[in-house]
Amino acid sequence: GGGSALGSPVQQSPGPLWVTPGGTAELSCHLRAHETRVQWYKETADGSLDWIYWSSNRSCPKGKYSGKEEKPGSFSLTISPAEREDSGVYYCSPPTFHPSFGNGTRLVVTSECPAVGGHPPWGAWGGSCPPPSTPFPSPDATQPQLSILLPVDEEEKAGGPPGRIPLLCQLRDLPPGWDRVLWRPGDGEVTGVTAVAVDQQGVLSGWSITWVPAERW
Repeated sequence: GGGSALGSPVQQSPGPLWVTPGGTAELSCHLRAHETRVQWYKETADGSLDWIYWSSNRSCPKGKYSGKEEKPGSFSLTISPAEREDSGVYYCSPPTFHPSFGNGTRLVVTSECPAVGGHPPWGAWGGSCPPPSTPFPSPDATQPQLSILLPVDEEEKAGGPPGRIPLLCQLRDLPPGWDRVLWRPGDGEVTGVTAVAVDQQGVLSGWSITWVPAERW
């Protein structure tokens, strides 16, 4: 689940949630103290929170948002149809003077799931994506846009192994299953996708880094 510590007054689930465009995203909020409604927020690019919806036993749909009190202390938010711009981190909070938040639910609205693949970057599955079965996506899986980036000055090379040059692989429009990168030509090193981000258009990107011997470059 996506709650913070076990003692947190607010817990959210699931943690990461993958949904294809046009699908339905269902988020849950669980409160330790009984409340009759909760507020839902979406994190913006600058880190602030935008209010989007109230969930209660009297909630009415608002555009693509709907929600309700499932049982005392448990509330839902449904986003349908989900679109790319809905990607982001969502938080719920009771309507108190000093609001409490969980650690959020990250929603990723991305293109079709691959036929087979490894674990997505956050290690959990949601939406309509099937569980993984092989370590790498199949040839007919959805492909991200790949770019290789090089350091532009000596300062960027600092901190790495001596005599080696860093290469950064950017994977834009990252589908589930792309959590590792195989580097060729060379010794076929496999590196993990260690960072992910969603831009303002809702497009997910990941990065992976390797270090190659300077004499080979």
